[in-house]
Order: sequence, then structure tokens, then C-alpha cells
Amino acid sequence: MKLQKKYNFWQILMLAISATLGTSILVSFGQVGFQAQFNPILMIIAWILGGLLVIPEMLLFSEAATSYPENGTSYYWIKRAKWNACSFWFGWIMVLFVSATAVATACLAFGNIIVSITGLQNEWYAKLFGIIILLLLLLIQLFIKKSTGWSQIVFTILKLLPIGLLLIIAMIYGNTDSFQKDTINQNLSQIYLASFLLLPATAMTMFAYSGMEAITYISGEVIEPRKNIPRALIWSTIAIIILYVILAIGLLTVNKPFNWLDPNNNITNVWYYAIINNPKIPNFLGYLFSGLATLIFIGSLNSFLVYHSRLIFKMSEEGDLFKFFQKTTIKTNMPYLAMLLLTVLTIIYILWSSLFQVTNYFILAVSVLKTLTMVVIIYLRYRDPTYQRIYSTPVFILLTVLSLIACLITFVGAVIAMYFYGKTTKNMWELWNCLITMGIMFAGYPLYYLKKYGQHLIKTWQAKKKITKIKD
Repeated sequence: MKLQKKYNFWQILMLAISATLGTSILVSFGQVGFQAQFNPILMIIAWILGGLLVIPEMLLFSEAATSYPENGTSYYWIKRAKWNACSFWFGWIMVLFVSATAVATACLAFGNIIVSITGLQNEWYAKLFGIIILLLLLLIQLFIKKSTGWSQIVFTILKLLPIGLLLIIAMIYGNTDSFQKDTINQNLSQIYLASFLLLPATAMTMFAYSGMEAITYISGEVIEPRKNIPRALIWSTIAIIILYVILAIGLLTVNKPFNWLDPNNNITNVWYYAIINNPKIPNFLGYLFSGLATLIFIGSLNSFLVYHSRLIFKMSEEGDLFKFFQKTTIKTNMPYLAMLLLTVLTIIYILWSSLFQVTNYFILAVSVLKTLTMVVIIYLRYRDPTYQRIYSTPVFILLTVLSLIACLITFVGAVIAMYFYGKTTKNMWELWNCLITMGIMFAGYPLYYLKKYGQHLIKTWQAKKKITKIKD
């Protein structure tokens, strides 16, 4: 059954914002602070730099998405270029290391915040809560008609509540202690160290800025895609950059960076502990913020289930996955088997990985996929006569160069982040874990040829069997 056009401009704009404003609120701000060694100036610079680096990518994405208004985004574009091995490789990385890890991160972050509120302090309780909310949202999307499109608007509005509360707390109880000379000069006076720290810190912001491209995953379901997709991508990008910089300043105003840590020096719930560890702020505001913040993760999961499952659906349409993944529910027109596969992969990550590991897998995978996407956009722009050019050649070249630089910064920064984290925690297995993950990622390319060879053997065997049957 074909997916119908059902999303308007406001729905896809809210989808982009809702998909972006999620786990980053709880995870990325702490990770950026950790990688920048909690220097306020380096943290703010990293957020601004990350935002500037993502703009060229979104501009290029808008041109390609306008030219090809079909579900599947980069995967479809690669298929359009007839790079079959690359399209399978893209899908391999996307499904295993981006889609599943994105959903798993939101689940783990949701579980962590519930554990903080209840005081259970057990990672397995966090995993359990994450799995429960995942299954609940899956059932809602599969069985409640029209819940998906309008829920994007509802969840995006609800997400503004904890963000607004944090800014109100900053204005009432905040101070400028984080911007005192002794705090600012920490590591900043050593320019080489400061530059080195910006690489992993900026890489961590890329996780927070991921999500706006969600629109391109459902291009085939967007009403007037050539009009609505570019507008939604550009406006969502600008809004997110401004919001993150404001939030970074607001969090620094609430408390000094080192006071964001929990009693075990973990950085997974920095917002809650920044509030709780400020003696001037009533404790109930910390609990209120955490309660409202759960809406952020529920909204993110709601968005992730929508657009990440569409790639699995598209791969099935193109023959890279089994045809039964194209089956949709009669009542809600949702690809239920694709969503179930995504759910199973997510639960595996939740049970066997930590939040930091899952986040880093995501960042590494995204940097590889974005590089591949830039290459295929260049190819299609100059080889496909139906490609609709929005930008002049000099502007396109500039955007492409900046996008590739952003991909390189993200990849190198993620590897450095793993090394720095392993060195700090005295657990260098984290770095080896990173290298093993990269090995599995790149194994997807030769796996395509093994798949083709296996299909050839099966067809040959079936043909011989048919001939033998005829002779008999």
C-alpha cells in the first residue's frame, strides 16, 4: 500500500524541531561541557560553531529534497544515481547505527530522568522505563488514526514548557559566576589546548543538531513538497541554533559547569543537577523541570518512530530488504513491520550499551553518511537533467566544501571524544569499542557483494532444480 500525502508545512516544521529538541537537552549539553573541560567560553563557541557548520548541509539537503520529493532521503538519492552498493551500505549504516541508536538514546535518556526523579539509581530501571515508553508510543502510532501528524505539533509545544521553565529559573535565580575570570580562563589561555578541545566539543553538538533532516525522510508524504520542504528546513535550522545558544547561556547562568554533575560525577542529567545544586533555587523546581523534560523525550521518540521507520520501508521498496516490510496498517496507514524492526534493534541497544556509547555510535555513523550524501548530491546535480538547481555553481561549491569540512570535524571529533573519555575514565576499551563499531559500519559495503553472490547462487540452484523437474 502506498503512503499518502498527509503532512503540511507546519506539521513538518514541528516534526523537524520536535525531532531535534530531544535527547540533546539532557545528553549533549553535558557531553559538550565534558569535552570542553567545562570552560564556559569554549562551550558557547562549540554550540555556535556546530550551528554554523550544519547550515550548509541543510541548504544542500533542501535542494536535493526539492528535486526528489520521495521518502528515503539520501538513500533514495543514491538509488537515483544507481550506486546500488552504496545505497545498500547507506541503509546498513542508517538502520543499524543511526536510526536504532537515535531511538535508543531517547529511551535511555528518558529512563535516566525518571530514575533521577524517583531516586532508584539503577541503570536497569532506566532501561526498563525506556523500553516501556517506546512500546507505548509504538502502539499509539499503530492504532490511533491521525495521531502522528498532529502529535508533532502537540509534542513540540509541550517541549517548550521545560525550556521556558529553565529560562525563567535563570532569570530569577541565575548569576554570572560561570563568567568570572578564573572560570573563563581555564584552559582558554592555552590556545592549542583550547583548539583541540573544540573538536570533540563541536562533534558533540552535531548530535544535538541532528534531526532537522527528518523532513526529507517523509518527502513523499508532504503536501506541496517543493514549496514546503526548503522553507521548513531553513526555518527549523535557524530556530534551533538560536535556541541552543540561549539554552547554553541560561544553563551557565543557573550554575557553574562543575556543579552540573551528579553525586557520582555523571553528566547525563546536567539540567536537573544544575538546578538542585544551586542552594538559592527551591528543590521542587528541579523535580518540576525533570517532570516536564520527560515530555521532550516522549516527543522525540514520537518523531523518531515516524521518520526512521520510513527508510526501512523505502529499502524494502527498492529490494534491499524483504518485501513484507512494506505492509501498512489499514486504519492508520503506518508501516508496522518496519516500525517493529526498528523497535527490536532499539531494545538491543538499550539492553547492551551505555548512553555515551550509543551517542558516539550515532555521531560516527552520521559523519560517514553525510559525507556519502554530499558526494551523491554533487553527482546528481551534474549528471541528472531532472535535478532542480536552487543555487548558482559558486554558491553550491562553497556549500559543498563547508559541508564536507563539517563531516570531517564531526568524525575526527567523535574519535577524539572517545579517546578523551577513555583516558579520563581509565577505560581505553571505549576507544577500541569505537574502532570495532567503525569496522562493522564499513563492512556493509563488501556485504552487498556477498548478498548479490548469494542471490546469484540461489537463482542458479532454482533454475537447475526447475530444469531437472522438467526432464523428469
